[in-house]
Amino acid sequence: MRKFLSILAMFAAALSLPGAAQAQTKLVVSMPTTPPNVVLMPIFIARELGLYKKGGVDLTTIQLEGGVYAYRAMVAGNADIAAAPGPFATVGRAKGAPTKMILAFAPKLEASMVVNKDIKSMADLKGKRIGIQEPGGFADTLSRGVLRAAKIDPKEVYFVSIASEDVPALVANQVDTAILHVEQEMIAQSKVPSLHAIARMWEIQPKNLYNVMTVTEKTVAEKRAALKAFVKATIEATRLIYTDKAKVMPTIVKFTQLPKDVAEKTLDYLIRECIWDANHGMSATRVGFTADLMERVGNIPKGKAPKYDELIDLSFATEALKELGEWKGPVCPSES
Repeated sequence: MRKFLSILAMFAAALSLPGAAQAQTKLVVSMPTTPPNVVLMPIFIARELGLYKKGGVDLTTIQLEGGVYAYRAMVAGNADIAAAPGPFATVGRAKGAPTKMILAFAPKLEASMVVNKDIKSMADLKGKRIGIQEPGGFADTLSRGVLRAAKIDPKEVYFVSIASEDVPALVANQVDTAILHVEQEMIAQSKVPSLHAIARMWEIQPKNLYNVMTVTEKTVAEKRAALKAFVKATIEATRLIYTDKAKVMPTIVKFTQLPKDVAEKTLDYLIRECIWDANHGMSATRVGFTADLMERVGNIPKGKAPKYDELIDLSFATEALKELGEWKGPVCPSES
């Protein structure tokens, strides 16, 4: 009896240890940049602060060179979740990929077209070298959006494929334009002060869906509890960006590998522009606009744009927000 009671006491002590009461489900997230950009920080903040572990999730990331590759890794089963561009995920679903978007903590198109000193406005892009990565990828899609806004036919420019790190190619004058994140723009201008932005994507395409967390329907069926915990923890981390800068800054500097002053300026800028959505970010207006746009530009056959319910599984965010409550500001009220 004494031996039995001793074993029972040891078992009870083990259960009292942090994280011992529940098994940790492994989730792998494929990321589109190396190192990750500031806009993607909610995932790293949530992991660094233990918010995923608190929900029973052991989360790791794999760093890839573009959102297209992140999405493909998820579809191929090499990752459970992809941080991918909304337009590409929409096209992927239209072409038969069995995927669903479950969260968009950064729904606005946080990027700008940065150009050399000879380009004064979007009208000057005709005949210029447009820097992209892979055709159909993030920079390609956004550059074509700028050309549409300028009423310039893509045949009137030269698309140049460069590495995912756009800054060196632009600084070295290998291209005339690059689609850069805010911190990349700051770094580029520190090297060549005459570089400047001629288009803020969140201004010229305010309804387009940028970054989404996408999963396969198989993962939805097999890891429902873990996905709900992932969504909840990521929303919590997104809210911390708006409420506790001191708490999130060490993680941002650590994972972006940016100088602290650049990281702080970038964070302040993104907060001012309300780039993050502290609820789910997948409004019907934004999702519908993106699907319609992909059909209008020919990436999806006419009449084949997926409907909201085909693209989105809102159940995880709905459950998470029941527990967290809806975010209403005062900083950056949600559009969701």
